[in-house]
Amino acid sequence: MGLSLVSAGLVLTTRRDPGLREPLVRLRGLVPPGVPLPGVTIGLAAYCYGTVAALLVLRLRADHIEVDGVALAVFAAAFLVVRFAGSPLVDRYGGRVVAVSTISVEVVALAGIASASGPVGALVFIAAAGVGLALIYPACVSMTLDRVRGLRPGVSMGVMTSFWDLGVMVAGPVGGLVAERAGFRAAFLLAAGAGLACVAVLLRMPRPAGSRR
Repeated sequence: MGLSLVSAGLVLTTRRDPGLREPLVRLRGLVPPGVPLPGVTIGLAAYCYGTVAALLVLRLRADHIEVDGVALAVFAAAFLVVRFAGSPLVDRYGGRVVAVSTISVEVVALAGIASASGPVGALVFIAAAGVGLALIYPACVSMTLDRVRGLRPGVSMGVMTSFWDLGVMVAGPVGGLVAERAGFRAAFLLAAGAGLACVAVLLRMPRPAGSRR
């Protein structure tokens, strides 16, 4: 609660830019052209993230792999290190290249988590899962801004981010249902399938004219 109040205070004390005045739009105009494909990309990646967040510890405990106490910390550490160190790669190689590369790592990592039977292998794949998801947000930001070409960037970013929220929201109940019916391995394999679908969307995504991203 305290941090939320500090955040609100920072927002309220930030100077307004008098030159920025964008009229409200109708509901049907809330998804600008160019946003859906990056949105679907980040939504599918968010399903992978949501599966890890909701089911990783339960999956390790179910098979008595005794790293459940540190698993999420390992995932978070790998995620943060790669986010800080790797974000410049998006500017250098473009969002699409980075997204395809990192989500491919995520697919392998999720399949590895599904099949892991020992603590060392589990930790390796858990760290790889953090690596695989670390750059998907900056990559999708780059792709979104490339595709909307500066037109309504605030709305575009908000809508794109909402796809992430939707992916996380769906992952918990859907992954839990699959885990209940078919086991935790099946739930992680389903997440790996979502990662493959994410790569497929990226590979079929047309590039904006004049962009290498």
